[in-house]
Amino acid sequence: MTLVLIILALSLLIIIHELGHFVAARIRGIKVEEFGLGYPPLAIKLFTWRGTIFSLNWIPFGGFVRMAGEQDMPQDGKKPSKDSYYAASIPSRLIVLLAGVFCNFVFGAITFAIIFTRFGIPQEVSDARIGWVLPDSPAAMAGVREGTSITALAVEAVKITISDTESAITFIQEHRGQEISLFARGDCAVTCVGEEQEYKITPRTEEETPEGQGAIGIVFTTSTPVFYPAWQMPFRGIAYGTQQAVLMGGTILEALGNMTTTLVQEGKLEKDLAGPVGIVSQAQTAGVFREGFFVALSFVGMLSINLAIMNLLPIPPLDGGKAVLTALESVINKRIIQKIEYYLSYGGYTILLGLIVLITIRDVTRLF
Repeated sequence: MTLVLIILALSLLIIIHELGHFVAARIRGIKVEEFGLGYPPLAIKLFTWRGTIFSLNWIPFGGFVRMAGEQDMPQDGKKPSKDSYYAASIPSRLIVLLAGVFCNFVFGAITFAIIFTRFGIPQEVSDARIGWVLPDSPAAMAGVREGTSITALAVEAVKITISDTESAITFIQEHRGQEISLFARGDCAVTCVGEEQEYKITPRTEEETPEGQGAIGIVFTTSTPVFYPAWQMPFRGIAYGTQQAVLMGGTILEALGNMTTTLVQEGKLEKDLAGPVGIVSQAQTAGVFREGFFVALSFVGMLSINLAIMNLLPIPPLDGGKAVLTALESVINKRIIQKIEYYLSYGGYTILLGLIVLITIRDVTRLF
């Protein structure tokens, strides 16, 4: 089921991407011969709208847009028809090429905006804010509540004020095996204004502490959700969602740069790099599609940003590579560039497919 849902999610994102190409091409006067759902061979022609055939194809994944003259080998002395792809101006073709990336990026930003509108705009906090209390931990048995802030810690007659996470961790680590008093305030937003409560806790020793947990079983958080008036939340959600999408884009580009460096210098793939099989496995392990609509929406939003960034890479046949070559037409003979693009696209497809095969083999090996 996870595999089916991921295929549907990726197909939706690819169709959104291709819809961007389609709308931009129509606006810029380029004829779109076919808008396909799935990949060929052709199953059935659904209908024709303003000269574009909308088709359903046998391979049930993704979709495509076929523009007039886009796949033709440029020929000297042969002028393309006026509504074909290569007859359009350089700015028009750049708009069409980048429209798919734009739509994926916007879709990702909107998904984040929906999530932040629903669950609040995260705002950074500097106090010792408790994000999670682990079940059956000393903190849980003492009744410590999530979303409260540690204001002080005491042992015997010594009480110290706590203003940040580090000081709380240091104190607890130093008094493992001893009963301590934990003071915390609730009623928290950016600051906590509730009445201070005292909890008696004995931090576990290293031998008593389960792997992956702390001495008293709490996890601190560095942010808290903030809610504004209802009419403001959609706008603030869009702004924050767009900001997060940009930051995520930068993270993805950095990861891709590291991957390229490792591949060139060491001749091996990054250990954290995952292909289709790896994505399905990770989603299954994390229970992405079992944890509710908003968790799944967040996952799809991240995939959309990933797809946008990947397509921006300056590698033919990706949109970014085509955009670079198209821009070069302003300084290099148009026919030469178009022929280079034609051959590089096929070479690029071969390299990308080869890389996907290698990653998939490694993912399958990891599963077993």
